[in-house]
Amino acid sequence: MYVRRVKNETLEFGHRGWLLDESFIFYDKKYDSLWVQATGRCIDGRFKGEQLPTLPVTHTTWGEWRALHPQTLVLAKPSYLIEKYRHDGYEQTYRVRGTEFGLAVFAADRQKLYPLEELRNLPLVQETIGDQSVLVVFHESSRTAVAFDPTIDGNRMEFELVEVTDTDVLIRDAHRSVVWSGLTGRAISGDEPKPQLRQYRTTQFVVSNWPKHFPDSPVFGTP
Repeated sequence: MYVRRVKNETLEFGHRGWLLDESFIFYDKKYDSLWVQATGRCIDGRFKGEQLPTLPVTHTTWGEWRALHPQTLVLAKPSYLIEKYRHDGYEQTYRVRGTEFGLAVFAADRQKLYPLEELRNLPLVQETIGDQSVLVVFHESSRTAVAFDPTIDGNRMEFELVEVTDTDVLIRDAHRSVVWSGLTGRAISGDEPKPQLRQYRTTQFVVSNWPKHFPDSPVFGTP
């Protein structure tokens, strides 16, 4: 998900079905500049070389999201489209092609890909990307992966797994024994004010396409 404001202008985008290294190319409707969907970078036109800022994103099921965020409002679809969007129209294509997805984590000026298959049986990963501390949490049954900065008030937190539930991954602060929701990054126990971990900018990314767009960035689980 990108911020569509560039140099004090709010742009509107469209796409014509063009691809570059298996990534859509989209254009801004005012200047016809061309942008790579996978990276958010402009490759031609008025804004060539500019980078669209990204926003933190959680890719999950509606049932999982609603369990964690019950007050969420959703823009209703027209009744004649509801059935069409109950399922991913590309799911069969992904299955036939053997497409695998990963969580792309952007920490400062570095990035790293965490293939979801590599996270199986690993609900908690704690490491660094460059000099940035990273906490990756994976809920296997809903295939929900998120990444947080585990730093609170300048101190790096160390976590341990408590329990994987139907809707969350519960983790414990190893020093204060406070229990946290691993999928929201919120402390959920203790009497003191409940701190919130900062979520890193992430997106789901096709594993085989990662080296085409980020050739110098590592992939979790590979040498």
